[in-house]
Amino acid sequence: MIAFRSVVERRQQIGMMRAIGFRKGMVRTAFLIESSFIAILGTLLGVVLGLWLAKNLVDSIAKDNSSVVFNVPWLQIVLIIVVAYVASLITTFVPAWQASRVYPAEALRYE
Repeated sequence: MIAFRSVVERRQQIGMMRAIGFRKGMVRTAFLIESSFIAILGTLLGVVLGLWLAKNLVDSIAKDNSSVVFNVPWLQIVLIIVVAYVASLITTFVPAWQASRVYPAEALRYE
């Protein structure tokens, strides 16, 4: 949804890029790279903060119960990261495709 809104809000910028020589594939790639950066940054931030919170909670519980041990399921975390990244790219592909199909003259007069 955010990617669709981004295409609508940046329609003039897309038109300008197309007018100065960006090809359709270049516009599409720019949107996919932007989405990838946001997805990777958000995912890594979530994983780091989640692990930090979990570690603090387990340490707090371990004070009363020494049998509690902090164990990170790395394989599951990596799988979740990959699925989240792929889902992000899939949901960005249609808006990126729409952005690449914008005609420069049409986008520059759009208000």
